[in-house]
Amino acid sequence: MLKVSLIIDCDGCRRLFPFSRFASDDTTAWQVHGETLVHMAEEKGWTKTECGNFHYCLDCYEELLAMQMDAELLF
Repeated sequence: MLKVSLIIDCDGCRRLFPFSRFASDDTTAWQVHGETLVHMAEEKGWTKTECGNFHYCLDCYEELLAMQMDAELLF
C-alpha cells in the first residue's frame, strides 16, 4: 500500500516540527491529516503565512516580526 508522510519544516531554519502524520494515497486523507498537523504546530507556537505555503517555528517567527518592525521604523 502506498503511504504518504506529512511533515512540517520551518522555512526559516529548516527545523522539523517534532510530529508527523501518515496518510494513504487518498488526497482527502492528505488534506485531513495535513490540517491536523498544521493545527498541532500552531498550538505549539508555529505559524504559517496567509497563503499557507510557508511555516515558521516560534524562534524564526519572532525574528521575522522584529525585522518587520525594524523595517517599518526606517520608513
